[in-house]
Amino acid sequence: MTIGRTGHSKGCEKAEKPPCACACGGAEHGWQEGLAIAAAPSDAPLREFAQAADQAWDQAAKEAADSTARRRKPWQQKEKGQQAAVRAFVADVVRWLRRDQDLYGAAERLGEPFRISRDKDPEDPRRRFTPEEDERFVESHVIPRLRREFGDQRIDAFQQHARNAHFWCELLAQTARALDEFRTRYDQAKQAVVTALTSIGEQRPDGWAALLPERVVIRRAVELVFEQLPRAATGGVAVEDAFRLVWPARVLAVLMCREPRRHPAVLEYCVKPITREGSAQVREQVKDRLRQAFPATWPAPPGSVPGAPGG
Repeated sequence: MTIGRTGHSKGCEKAEKPPCACACGGAEHGWQEGLAIAAAPSDAPLREFAQAADQAWDQAAKEAADSTARRRKPWQQKEKGQQAAVRAFVADVVRWLRRDQDLYGAAERLGEPFRISRDKDPEDPRRRFTPEEDERFVESHVIPRLRREFGDQRIDAFQQHARNAHFWCELLAQTARALDEFRTRYDQAKQAVVTALTSIGEQRPDGWAALLPERVVIRRAVELVFEQLPRAATGGVAVEDAFRLVWPARVLAVLMCREPRRHPAVLEYCVKPITREGSAQVREQVKDRLRQAFPATWPAPPGSVPGAPGG
């Protein structure tokens, strides 16, 4: 079959928050724009992104303060504040990618298998790809492989639920957790991701129950992702190389999700470790915003007063 861009929009690649409404089911949501900003020739796109996040936070804080004054309740951030805090955090993640070219390269390689279709040849947009080129694309990309193995109708239905349930960023977040926890034990790490995604015992994004009848597809999706991990790590095939992808997986999950306020695994396994990692250099101002936006789940800094702004 010939691979086209039908069903996927550039708007999805630039999206700042869910829901995703195209055929990628969330797998291409947001992250390509984050990488593009990180790779831009100048700092201007990143400055614009960060400034927009600051403005959104200021507006959310003003609305929250006004609401507090009217209702005489403690100051707290709601949905807009949470979104603005996450956006500022994403800006710092993009800044980290821009600063660390090794991290950027690994995140880019890790993202590639999640694409649903090939782009046109930039040298000749009218060129038709050969069957051999299309076959190589399908072999190295997860969702096209699923379509070949399970059929378009079944995967179309799966993707409808996947976009609502944050399936692909959940898969990445659980992959980051498993790679970090099992270290060198590849098969155990892979099985841990399968178990996490097919069980009902843990907190999952809304809509996850609709995915569980397709446990066979979920298991195969995990297998295909893990098949590509060594190549994403170094371009090689040694499975132990995959364990270098803990941080790129966390970064890609954050860029793909953009809404960890509704996604516990991304918040716990990706956002929190990144804020604690010194090389990420997340600004203290951004950490304060996250603590204010997520007071029930974000740890206060040592010596702070619980419930105080910034604590």
